[in-house]
Amino acid sequence: MSRWERMRLELEGCTAVEAILCLARERAALMALECVVVEAGPVRVVFEVAGPEPLVGAFEMACSLGPAGCVVPVVRCLPVPGEDGVQGERE
Repeated sequence: MSRWERMRLELEGCTAVEAILCLARERAALMALECVVVEAGPVRVVFEVAGPEPLVGAFEMACSLGPAGCVVPVVRCLPVPGEDGVQGERE
């Protein structure tokens, strides 16, 4: 069993939003993570991502590094509790 984690990832300050969205979709698919775009503005993108804790951490790192040629100066990663208010275990 691995710890299941749900995170809200807020990225601000990069104007290459389409590149960030593309990178995030590719990485989430590669890692078999649930990923929903909550907000996509001119310099801000917000995702909610869920999956095994180590993979969610790897997704956060990939997004914080940003796509080639795009620095993401502000990254916030906030836990999102499950429906029962806690993170959980999954098989």
